[in-house]
Amino acid sequence: MKAETYRELIEWTQHLHGQLASRMEAGAAATETTERMRWLLEYLADHERCMQQMVVRFEEQADINVLDSWVYDHFTNNPRTRALDAGQSFAGMSYEGICATVFDLHNDALDLYRYLEGRAETAAGRELMQDLLAMEQHETLRLAEQAQRVQEM
Repeated sequence: MKAETYRELIEWTQHLHGQLASRMEAGAAATETTERMRWLLEYLADHERCMQQMVVRFEEQADINVLDSWVYDHFTNNPRTRALDAGQSFAGMSYEGICATVFDLHNDALDLYRYLEGRAETAAGRELMQDLLAMEQHETLRLAEQAQRVQEM
């Protein structure tokens, strides 16, 4: 997906979290997934759904003028916009594989927000990127803490 406006960037982010949640839910339902990995995938999927809803609220609360501002050049020329591989499955993955996939994608989103924050042409655009960045950082940290607890079990 390519985004030309902040609104489309927010929709891309919603899609990213929604896709992650869907793939994790499918992985948790697979027969070859162990009970511990099933619990991890279910937790992560629920958290991704919550993050998806948080991003929806950003769109609902943002200034329409900011949402319709252009980010096309910054988004499409940025290698940080890796999307989920169409064939990505979490079924049967190890703890390390699940975490690597999830946190690579979250780190890509974080890097993108940092990049766009620095390139924003208006204070309102910069503020929107700072807010999305803060939310993504906080929630990614929560995911990491919970995933670590599963590993310690």
